[in-house]
Amino acid sequence: MKIQDFRSINRLLGESSGKNKVGEVYVDNLHCPYIQFSERFTINGTSVTQPEFGDIKDFVQIVLKFLPEAVEGTSLLPEPRPKRETGKLFFVRPMMFGSFQFLYVFSVDMLYLGGAKSEEIKRAGSQNMTPTIVTDRLYFQVKVIPVKSIKEDGDHVIDFESKRFLGGEFRIESESDGNKPIRKFSEIFDEVDFSDTESKIREELGITSDIWKLGRIYSPIGIDYLSLSLRFLNPSLPKTISQFKNFYQILENTNQTIPEETLKSFHEYLSSFEVERTVSKSGNILWKVNQKSTDNG
Repeated sequence: MKIQDFRSINRLLGESSGKNKVGEVYVDNLHCPYIQFSERFTINGTSVTQPEFGDIKDFVQIVLKFLPEAVEGTSLLPEPRPKRETGKLFFVRPMMFGSFQFLYVFSVDMLYLGGAKSEEIKRAGSQNMTPTIVTDRLYFQVKVIPVKSIKEDGDHVIDFESKRFLGGEFRIESESDGNKPIRKFSEIFDEVDFSDTESKIREELGITSDIWKLGRIYSPIGIDYLSLSLRFLNPSLPKTISQFKNFYQILENTNQTIPEETLKSFHEYLSSFEVERTVSKSGNILWKVNQKSTDNG
């Protein structure tokens, strides 16, 4: 997008407020989370390789109508991060906790990824254009990453450099047996598969199936932008901040021992999610996710 284009959208984001419309959160069989509403809306088709500004602005208006909490006070990045994610919009907002800087990243997909009935397709897609779809859902991701630097144009965030996790020690004190040595996790990201790395990190953090009911269906912690990230299933910046402040130290400095109280808060947060297995209208497996009220927000 041109500078004046994303600036105009950021002005809309800065002026927005309000509460999210009520919706139900699911994770589909491709491990993609989405939120489903009782109301339907139209997602206009756009270029597969480079969405038009008018289409982006129309889609942002949908997001502002249904999920204003997710993008309130954020900046829309001029181009996707990573750049290959051409069908997604990325909204970001810097945050400070302690002496460390983090970045809230909310991404939403302009493409409809679920099955659609013929009457829901208003205009068929083509080789270069996505279809125009009537739908009731938005596919999204919410992540928080530690950042090394942020590039701004006035009040607008236009790029960032993540704080790369470079294979230092990731240390967790054993709670069950004080005689056990500190467990260590150390990997060089360029030499490992990220899914395997994420699995090891979950193990080091004591994230068992009793604590996190979604298991590997959707990991609450992983590698994004070559950085250790925390992932959330509630498309709301205020709620994400309220939760993240209780265990941000997990991302602070991964060669230090994580305080027991921080790890306990993280486990309590993860345990607040309930999961119900169901199926989509096309017969694919779905996981419906509900979060119980907790002291962590």
